[in-house]
Amino acid sequence: MAVSRPGTSGAGGSAQARYRELWAEGRRQRLILRAVLAVVAAVVVGWVWGWLAGLAAAVLVALVDAVYRWRTHEAVRTWRKGAAGERKTARMLRPLRRRGYTVLHDRALPNSRANVDHLVIGKNGIFVVDTKNWSKDKRITRRGRSIHIGGTWGDKAVRSVLFETRRVADVLGAAVGRPVEVTPVLAIHGPNVPLLRVMRVEGVPLLRASQVRHWIARGGARLSAEEVARLSAAAERLFPPYTG
Repeated sequence: MAVSRPGTSGAGGSAQARYRELWAEGRRQRLILRAVLAVVAAVVVGWVWGWLAGLAAAVLVALVDAVYRWRTHEAVRTWRKGAAGERKTARMLRPLRRRGYTVLHDRALPNSRANVDHLVIGKNGIFVVDTKNWSKDKRITRRGRSIHIGGTWGDKAVRSVLFETRRVADVLGAAVGRPVEVTPVLAIHGPNVPLLRVMRVEGVPLLRASQVRHWIARGGARLSAEEVARLSAAAERLFPPYTG
């Protein structure tokens, strides 16, 4: 039998950790500036309307500054959004477990700082699922044989998942003593991805995150129950939860 794990266990953990790390950077400077703004607000407002109004103004300014910096810190926002996207994808993949699939989240690759967002192993094969939580206004367009995502070439978006797929295939293949086939796929949140015709970049399908579960399950059986169990046990052992 396939190894079971909670559907969202660990999903987005590394991205969430990176978000916290980035947010902690410069914390002292932010607090000093916030205190200065609050004091200025208290002095100015208090001079005109009294100390109670000055105190209220200081509290309000501090709160507004905290929210503004939290929402506009680009690096922090990117990692926070990535973690949220991974958790959403994990929930969408959860039903696969009831069909005998192993679904692992946020797993470290040996001898690498990279991580696999989602690793799915079942009768239909082995899949590395990379979550992309992009802005809704990012456009995915085809120009001849090329795919553009926003203002960049599509191959940039699949570079990491192709690397992760090769490493997973190498590691699992060595563990079971034979070559194994691993399929990469992007699970996209945000942009309007075509439903009827699958767009591919470097052979990697670009799918709405809500499509991925059905796309994985619709293929024919490639692995026996014994192979699924063996590969799942190896994946659990060789790809531990990512800790950074």
